[in-house]
Amino acid sequence: MAWREWATGECWLYCERSGVLVLFVGPFQEDGWHAPIFACEDCLNRMRGKARRYIQARDQAPAR
Repeated sequence: MAWREWATGECWLYCERSGVLVLFVGPFQEDGWHAPIFACEDCLNRMRGKARRYIQARDQAPAR
């Protein structure tokens, strides 16, 4: 599976569905090992929304 191509697989994010189109989003690393993380379009959109809200809140926070 090429990393930037959609392929049928398992979503490792919120829905955990199998047999859906997924995209590699990056590695998970812990204690010296790693695993490839794949996400479906719905979960990617959900994660994008969370990231946008985080960035907006950070940008609106008072200066330190």
